[in-house]
Amino acid sequence: MEKRHKTTLARTLTLTIVCTKLALVGALFIPFLLTMEYRPQRETVAESPVLIPAPVAQKPPPRELMRIYSIVRSHRPDITEAEAWEISEVILEESSGYGLDPMLVLAVIDVESKFQYEAVSPAGARGIMQILPYVAQSLVQKIGLHQLSHSKSFRPEFLDDPVLNIKLGVYYLHDLKKNFRNLTHALTAYNMGPTETKNRLENDLEIPEEYSTLVLAAYRQYKSGKTKPPTF
Repeated sequence: MEKRHKTTLARTLTLTIVCTKLALVGALFIPFLLTMEYRPQRETVAESPVLIPAPVAQKPPPRELMRIYSIVRSHRPDITEAEAWEISEVILEESSGYGLDPMLVLAVIDVESKFQYEAVSPAGARGIMQILPYVAQSLVQKIGLHQLSHSKSFRPEFLDDPVLNIKLGVYYLHDLKKNFRNLTHALTAYNMGPTETKNRLENDLEIPEEYSTLVLAAYRQYKSGKTKPPTF
């Protein structure tokens, strides 16, 4: 009886160990199996939709810029639209910056060069606003174009660039108008030179009015909404 008891005890211990191992295995794997049961068969990652940006509505150009552009194009239908817009924008920007009416600047351009970039006068004035090279040299220094302020770096051909020419011409007209305090005299000085104009005024001499008359007539035409002034 004692021997049989030992055998039974050994079997009991063996079964206990096996059951303990099975319980451990179950404790480890049953939670995993339960989570697998509730997991979708295939996980799909929601792809972010490709957002196509809506086209940005471009604001129409300001009315004044449109007027300037139409005048430039009426005189120069041969240039590209990009050129016409660039010239129009610089005229508006520079005129506004110096308190001048862009229609007046357009009138000066019309009388001076008929909007021709490379026009050269018998006296040597160049470009769209017909500026003498030595005058341009002093204007470059006044408005702070340091890259052109040295005599060795400045060349008269630079005045054939309409953007640079307009910047210099508008500042020059503004400066003359400020000094003479009279638009007619400022226009005369733009054409004849400030020294000669001042000398005539101080000595009560006759002031030529042909040039100022032409510019002011063109100015009135542009102000009235017409793109081209009459031919004089």
